[in-house]
Amino acid sequence: MTIIGNIERPAGKGTRKLYAEAVAGPASYAAGGFNVDTGLSTVEFADVMELGGGEYLSKVASITGGTVKILVRNNIEQAVNEGGTATYTIGGEVAAGADLSGVTFQVIAIGY
Repeated sequence: MTIIGNIERPAGKGTRKLYAEAVAGPASYAAGGFNVDTGLSTVEFADVMELGGGEYLSKVASITGGTVKILVRNNIEQAVNEGGTATYTIGGEVAAGADLSGVTFQVIAIGY
């Protein structure tokens, strides 16, 4: 776990911690996402970004205690019809069992 700073909470509430870590994807992706343990007791906010070629879109699917679940989708696909009109489609979720171990995700979380 990498804690890179403390963020003051309102009086009497203690100190929030900032977690930031580059995390490798799983060797076998599970439908619905993969878990990242931040080492925090409670996460109040989290965000994620795929680092690399932009092949994937990632988002925080859920937060449970100090664990953040990351959902991964294939990137946006563009199609242009004969009239020159472009349409964009967000890719579906990565297939269960897909090997994402070579993909790095930057996870940021705030909690305590």
